[in-house]
Amino acid sequence: MIESLFEYFGKYWGFIGSVISVLCALLMAWFSTCFTPRIEHEKVVQMVAGIDKRLSETEMQLEYMPTRDELHALDKTLTGLGERFGAMEQGIRRLETKTDMLLENELKGGHQ
Repeated sequence: MIESLFEYFGKYWGFIGSVISVLCALLMAWFSTCFTPRIEHEKVVQMVAGIDKRLSETEMQLEYMPTRDELHALDKTLTGLGERFGAMEQGIRRLETKTDMLLENELKGGHQ
């Protein structure tokens, strides 16, 4: 029985080898379509690591940025300061006008 099996393999060895080679080639082609090559996998891993690093840095920066409510409060404060500066400017103009009038009166009074 075993001898007949050896004779069979000996007789058809070329055909069996060819079939096995074709099957291995088809299997390798299927593996290449289903699985990512190691080099491409490493590239993807590096890209993900870079994106993760950028995301962490962005999250750290966003942590210190003011919220919408804080920005609204700051806007209200700046608006109030602008109004106060406007009122101070009007007061300074009135003082300037009075000072000019006093200076003019002194100059007119000094000439008479």
